[in-house]
Amino acid sequence: MGEGVVTTGARTRAGLAVILLGVLIAVPRDARGAELPPHDPLRILIVSDEVNPHALPDSVLTQPGEISAAITSPGAGISLDGVPDAVLEIPTDDLGTATAALAVPPEDPAAYDVLVYFAHRIPSTNGQALQDAFVAAVEDFLEAGGGVVSFHHGSYITAGKAGFAFLLGAAATGSVPWDTVDGQDVINTAPGHFVTTYGVAYDSTIAYEDPARGIPAAQYAVFTNVPDERYPTFDFADSAEEVTILFGSSYDGAARLLGFTHRRSTWQGIVVAYQPGEYEPNALDVDGNNFQILANAILYAALGGVLVDAPESAPGVPALAAWPNPFRSRVTFATPPGEGRPLLILDAAGRLVRRLDGAGGPPRTWDGLDAAGRRAAPGVYLYRLGTRTGRVVRVR
Repeated sequence: MGEGVVTTGARTRAGLAVILLGVLIAVPRDARGAELPPHDPLRILIVSDEVNPHALPDSVLTQPGEISAAITSPGAGISLDGVPDAVLEIPTDDLGTATAALAVPPEDPAAYDVLVYFAHRIPSTNGQALQDAFVAAVEDFLEAGGGVVSFHHGSYITAGKAGFAFLLGAAATGSVPWDTVDGQDVINTAPGHFVTTYGVAYDSTIAYEDPARGIPAAQYAVFTNVPDERYPTFDFADSAEEVTILFGSSYDGAARLLGFTHRRSTWQGIVVAYQPGEYEPNALDVDGNNFQILANAILYAALGGVLVDAPESAPGVPALAAWPNPFRSRVTFATPPGEGRPLLILDAAGRLVRRLDGAGGPPRTWDGLDAAGRRAAPGVYLYRLGTRTGRVVRVR
């Protein structure tokens, strides 16, 4: 496990590429809603149910229907298909409908780009069979390039949810205390990562480390949720493969896991998990940090984890982007319109591997071959355009 950005391939659905604009920095935000870079319309499937261990009133408990209402509300920042069911929220007890929706081939315009999972339990009737079929569909969805965002109690493992925990690569169990005084710190342990950084306003910094999970001692940006439900046992499973810790927290004298990404070698897609979400005024306020993180996670998952590097240029100049990333045979680079300079592919030692000429506008594609026509070895490569650089990974 490392604290760097881990990315994976974008989904093949036409038009899902995005050029991410500007430098990724945290800036103060006023009440203008969530902000996302320009992107093509998304289709979002949500599976949800309600659990209320702290006897919260309906007015502050995140309930079925409220996630889709927030995503489709003014100021949500998410571009959506202007068709029925572009955002479809399905109750856990109707899980078979969600399974069928995930099975739509990615090239079909009716296919969903992202699954937001907010289910605490399995269906009440014929539950394990329906859950097992759903988990199989989710894994196929990830293999085909779909994205999954596990929100709040989606990561809590009750009876029958072990298969979903395997896909998440982590799980929370046991007691979940409710803290109305100190709440919970949300600590950005992946500075510069799109999910943790884009549009998120942090109040201050805090000294933090989590050596057991690979987070070194440093000052990290932090904001605080009050009140908040805490998951003291939230942790990675032995079955987790490639993870990036996005957020941590600290209480009771221990470092805690709060958010992460996970992918497996057989997936083109990616999982993003974020624990806060029970207290609806914080979780689904489109002007607030938690919804901004949810919106970031949805877009990031929809694009399969596009690597976002802060460009070495002034704000407003388009950044470089590469997708899919990692790639096997071909990778496409977005460059600023009208940019005529060559895009250079370099190995990790800085040696030139390939030069991609172009006059800007259309993206440039690298077929994974070096200048002599030989297949480049798997590994990390740099791409450079003028003074701006990024990283791309070729896998077997």
